[in-house]
Amino acid sequence: MRCILFSLLFAPCVLFCQTGTIQILDKESKDALPGVNIIFGQSGGITDIDGTFTFSSPDFPTTVVFSYVGYNNLELKVDRIEELPAVVYLQPSNSVLDQVTITGAKYEQNVTRSSVTVDIIKPDLLRSVNSVSSDKILNKVPGVQMLDGQANIRGGSGYSYGAGSRVMMLLDGIPALQPDAGFPNWGDIPIENLSQVEILKGAASTLYGSAALNGIINFRSSYATSEPETRFSAATSVFLSPKDKAKKWWGDTLRYETNFTAVHKQKFGNLDFIASGLYNKLEGFNQFTNESRGRANVNLRYRKTDRLVFGLSAFGNFGKSSSFFLWDNPGSGAMRPLQGTVSDRMSRRIYIDPTVSYTDANNNRHRLLTRTVFVNNENNTNQSNKSVNQYAEYQFQRNFEAAGLVMTAGTVGAWTRVDSEILGDSIFNGANYAAYLQMDKTFSEKLTVAAGIRYEYVRQNSPEYYLGDTIPGGLVSDGQLISRLSANYQIGQYSSLRASFGQGYRYPTLTERFVTTTFGGFSIFANPALNPEYGWSSELGIKQGFALGGFKGFLDGSVFISEYEDMIEFTFVFESNKIGFQPRNVGSTRILGYEAGIAGKAELFGIPVNLFGGYTYI
Repeated sequence: MRCILFSLLFAPCVLFCQTGTIQILDKESKDALPGVNIIFGQSGGITDIDGTFTFSSPDFPTTVVFSYVGYNNLELKVDRIEELPAVVYLQPSNSVLDQVTITGAKYEQNVTRSSVTVDIIKPDLLRSVNSVSSDKILNKVPGVQMLDGQANIRGGSGYSYGAGSRVMMLLDGIPALQPDAGFPNWGDIPIENLSQVEILKGAASTLYGSAALNGIINFRSSYATSEPETRFSAATSVFLSPKDKAKKWWGDTLRYETNFTAVHKQKFGNLDFIASGLYNKLEGFNQFTNESRGRANVNLRYRKTDRLVFGLSAFGNFGKSSSFFLWDNPGSGAMRPLQGTVSDRMSRRIYIDPTVSYTDANNNRHRLLTRTVFVNNENNTNQSNKSVNQYAEYQFQRNFEAAGLVMTAGTVGAWTRVDSEILGDSIFNGANYAAYLQMDKTFSEKLTVAAGIRYEYVRQNSPEYYLGDTIPGGLVSDGQLISRLSANYQIGQYSSLRASFGQGYRYPTLTERFVTTTFGGFSIFANPALNPEYGWSSELGIKQGFALGGFKGFLDGSVFISEYEDMIEFTFVFESNKIGFQPRNVGSTRILGYEAGIAGKAELFGIPVNLFGGYTYI
């Protein structure tokens, strides 16, 4: 009797509460895919960090649809629950038409849905150019030029003597500029272990802060796969003699550059492990331009539960180098230094990045990103500096799927302490605080509008009296509210129109305000009275995907305009008591132009061929 009663009670669950679990994996790497969107009959959801999804469906037959950014959609028609596989494999989209970017909105989206211009460099191009420093790669991007170590996007930066970048450099979404100088140390990027490089053009200060006045370059590291991977590479370049033999100073010796890189990736249960390293030696064709450098990186990611992930990355860059600032003359001395401009340097930089990511029961994502950077540059020309730099960001993201709305909010704190000979051999402290909010709303699956605001506050402490200048209390501070508004309209699956407007704000760095040094009879003079820069950038653009035979790619066109107030430039001054360079507010600046680009991929006789090019007029 009890058995009959139990059977009667249990039968409705068998008939109407059919439940089960599906795991979604990458078809090629067999890695679990978290965040896959699943439509199961009239309900749906997303997979957890292990790629699993638990369903409860009363209706069979039904159709199950799996979709994930960067992968081909999969649709299964199931008549009975027994027909539903326990493991489903999604095929990665190998087409350049399905490239994914995270930089513009801090969540993954197809590049055609981005409301700002984003160019993407993939790993195969990174490896093919045989570069040991990331700045050599960026010269291949339309609209991007490198000026003595500083990135210039669409003419938004001039020569700045290694201080005060208007382009934010990110490593895995965390600022990687040296805070005291605003200088990008391109050699600190482990390019041997990158998944891709994303270049965002135009003001992006609302999400990334003051140094993103002119754009963003985000270097994204790759992750360990289910199959262990080890890769080595070695290369040597030899510099030939110049056509003008009068410029050759090195006689019969060989001028060359050689490098060696290695990377290993492996999963150990819930732990992802990545280690990479590089050694580089340069004997340059410019006299006294030599370098011996090594870097090493360890990246760990531990999945405590399906919702809680810990990360820890440690990086070290150690090197000895020599270089000169000015040539002797444009003739036979073009590759020789002007007397007194040669410097020898020993540099040590260490990064430590603990991170935590947590998804709560309501599928809200919480992230804590931190970075501590130790810098010690020893120089024989009284230009040594030491600094400790700390960064912390809390990020909250909620996806209101029913409303087609993604909300991203966060708070940021950054602190730096500098002891530098080029800053009057004094100690300086700086702090930066910010709060931001961005909303991305999709209307009728075609129109996406993004709006954001950010409040930025800067404080710098210095000596009250500095080389004849008086700074009341040794303290300056400033704050600014900035905003952005952008939109993207999908004309077709791989075709879109975009428009954007973004404000920017940048407070001068400690180096710009207090730099004091001499080279070859010239001097650089401090200017504690510098004002912050304000600006805005806007563009109209169109992106069109195409497929011609086996060649697939994008055509992109845009017109843009940027304006700056109190733009800061290192200006040559010739005064009774000053002969040299000084950072000054040069006034109002307007930059306008247009850009056309193409990016694509094909196979020629079984060999993959990449095409990446463009034309920029400013």
